[in-house]
Amino acid sequence: MADKRSENKLSTSALAKQLELSSQQLFASLKDYGWIQKLEEGWGLTAKGEFEGGEYVHSKRYGRFIVWPEQLAEHALLKALENNQHISATQLGRQHALNVRQVNRMLAELGWIKHGFQGWELTASGEQQGGVQMENEASGTLYCLWPQAIVDNDSLKRHLDYAHRLNASPEPADDLFAEQQTLLGLDGRQHQSREQLQVSYWLYMAGLAYACERRLPVDEELYADFYLPAHQLYIELWLQGDAGQLAQRMQRKQIYQQLGMAVVDLEDEDFKQLDEVLTRKLRKLNLRVY
Repeated sequence: MADKRSENKLSTSALAKQLELSSQQLFASLKDYGWIQKLEEGWGLTAKGEFEGGEYVHSKRYGRFIVWPEQLAEHALLKALENNQHISATQLGRQHALNVRQVNRMLAELGWIKHGFQGWELTASGEQQGGVQMENEASGTLYCLWPQAIVDNDSLKRHLDYAHRLNASPEPADDLFAEQQTLLGLDGRQHQSREQLQVSYWLYMAGLAYACERRLPVDEELYADFYLPAHQLYIELWLQGDAGQLAQRMQRKQIYQQLGMAVVDLEDEDFKQLDEVLTRKLRKLNLRVY
């Protein structure tokens, strides 16, 4: 049981919850303020932190940890944090029904973050946008937080809107999917169907080099939907209403089997959760997908 001194005191995590901040953000801010410091065994109080009312308590379950007076939530420095909250990639994507992986790919495409050994690292360009480098205390994984104002950035708004429209059912008046129109991908390639555009977009954002309509290495004039040369992997779209192409697809499938080629098949149902499906299938083939 914790010391009685912890009564009317808040742990750092509880204080973060009261301020509506992430625990990682508050720990990082308290470190920047000089109230706590990182030690081998965890977080330690500094003289400044003790002056602000921080103290240690001990419990059999959690060991030693720091608690703070409840009234510290009204401290000017912490109120400033509360009024200038940073948001995560998860929060950025929520309004557009996008997951954290999809948003981080957008931020990387914009040059604001890059994927490193420990996770997503902030770049100089991302720092100019107000990004803050964070580290998960439990796993050591790196990630970034962003100022609330980032939602008004025009480049990011275009990215989020494009991805949302691409994933959602197209409206009749949506020029992204207008009938009788070649569909222009984000990377400048042109496609004949919404599904081709979706796969192309996913591969580009995942940082995977690919070819469209790549001729197979056989005498017959047959073309794969997508080919990833670095991984010698083909992607085929098996869609309803594509009866005219069925015979050729079956022929290509036989050739893939004869040549021992790796193939990922996508059907109509897969496009409802394309990111999850492609991520899972490619990882099963030992491709690194971030």
